[in-house]
Amino acid sequence: MYANLLGQKAYFHLTNEDMGNIIGVSRSTYCLKIRNGSFWPSECQAFCRYFNKSFAYLFASEAEAGNGSGRHPTNVR
Repeated sequence: MYANLLGQKAYFHLTNEDMGNIIGVSRSTYCLKIRNGSFWPSECQAFCRYFNKSFAYLFASEAEAGNGSGRHPTNVR
């Protein structure tokens, strides 16, 4: 879940504790949130500000993240 968010975490060599600190929660709470996908809007905004990325990019679905555009692929014939 949230491949681009986790990709940014890996790129910047951040720990789960670091990610929790960005949104103002403990490491264990961050781990629950990433597992359940239950971030508050203010937490999403904090990640967007920290990584300087859009919400659409950081929180794209797996399918959207996989095509590199953050959008659903179009039908091409």
